[in-house]
Amino acid sequence: MNEVVTNNYDQEHKAIDIVPSDNSETNIIALESGTVETVVNNVKSTNHKSKGLATYGNYVKIKQDNGKTALYAHMKYGTIKVTQGKYVKKGDIIGTIGETGNAYGKHLHLEIQNENKVKENPLISLNSTSNQVKNTPNKTTTKTTIKQSTKQIKNTIYLNASNYHYGSIVDALKSINVDSSYSYRKKLAQNNGIQNYRGSYSQNIKMLNLLKNGKLKKV
Repeated sequence: MNEVVTNNYDQEHKAIDIVPSDNSETNIIALESGTVETVVNNVKSTNHKSKGLATYGNYVKIKQDNGKTALYAHMKYGTIKVTQGKYVKKGDIIGTIGETGNAYGKHLHLEIQNENKVKENPLISLNSTSNQVKNTPNKTTTKTTIKQSTKQIKNTIYLNASNYHYGSIVDALKSINVDSSYSYRKKLAQNNGIQNYRGSYSQNIKMLNLLKNGKLKKV
């Protein structure tokens, strides 16, 4: 609940990364109904040197009834509740958030491929699902889940590095796969009310504290 997007969709990262703001091991639910195409559930740990599909760690790929394919990655070892070929319904629990594969901290890496096998921004599907749920008041549980999941997406996006326990804003940003360059940090500072950013110790600590508490507004 109360998820936060820590890494948005762009041409280099054609997916979104989502973390629970309280750093809990949140269950992951199916975005849409469909048939499970792929299940990998034998990865026990993080591996930042992994390549190819191994970067996903434990993951599930679902061919949705609407023609799109959803991939849910970095799930915790031993928590996946679906099997290849199984039909799942929208809202079914498919696993638990984790940090297997090439992951920095517990998060869900969500990819969506459209009918032409082109990766599209998952926010399209999330917002579409949210609108569909609003039109079906009977599904109280699903409505609440999707509404809370998209709360941060529709408004301000916050960066969260609650797993980082050291004192470098640069390393903290790197730990969640966010640009740590001076120019981007300057934009972050301005966006978070830190004026005349020069990279000073006090400015960096203020930004770092916001980041560790999941309150650093993304540019």
